[in-house]
Amino acid sequence: MRRFVLIFLLAPTVFPASAQQRNVLERVRELPPIQMDEVLWLSRAVYSESDRADEQELVAWVIRNRVETGYRGDSYREVVLEPMQFSAFNTPSERRDYILGLDQHDVVPSWMQAVEVSLDVYSARPVDRPFAIDTRHFYSPVSMVGRSEPTWASSGTPLSSPALGVDPDRFRFFSGIDQGMDMPGTAIPASVVIESKPSASDKIDEQRVAQQTREAERATQLRGSIRARKFSGRVSRPTRPRRTSGGS
Repeated sequence: MRRFVLIFLLAPTVFPASAQQRNVLERVRELPPIQMDEVLWLSRAVYSESDRADEQELVAWVIRNRVETGYRGDSYREVVLEPMQFSAFNTPSERRDYILGLDQHDVVPSWMQAVEVSLDVYSARPVDRPFAIDTRHFYSPVSMVGRSEPTWASSGTPLSSPALGVDPDRFRFFSGIDQGMDMPGTAIPASVVIESKPSASDKIDEQRVAQQTREAERATQLRGSIRARKFSGRVSRPTRPRRTSGGS
């Protein structure tokens, strides 16, 4: 009996979705296919950048600004997958495969939060924009190991992070940066993580990645296994993710 109880306690626990979370998923599923695809790409990007709703909202608006001004893409998918623009999608990794596989069937609390934020920003009125439409860049100081700021930052107008309601040590936003200033190979682009040896300043990002890894394992129990994604041989970007069978 004791052995049985021990095994039961060590088994991972999967909690059912709340009514609010189920409502978020239903909102996505009710969208026309093209709009649903766009919202999901927006959700993947904001999920990859932060686990805080206030920060996710501002990141989502930066991406929407890019789409609406045709900056590095005319759709959310194009903007998110533009090479060297959003760090989570730059290099093949298990984490990137996991994020690309998230869709309207995944019952993961932090993912559903990102979806809810993205739905709200995607459908918001232009008047609800928290900053000018040419605010299309941001970076996270906690990720900028060995640098004070990206090289493109000096060419733009910095926004007040406290006025936007976020910690300036976590996110800083910029407007008025021309496309030529963030070309890959000449400057650090929109959102970036500088790879280096771990340090104390990486603690926040490490905790977020660790949480997403745990969620990946939990999602695997719900959906079976996460199949490896195939990558295009023509361009260095991931292909459109396919939903695995057995969705909840």
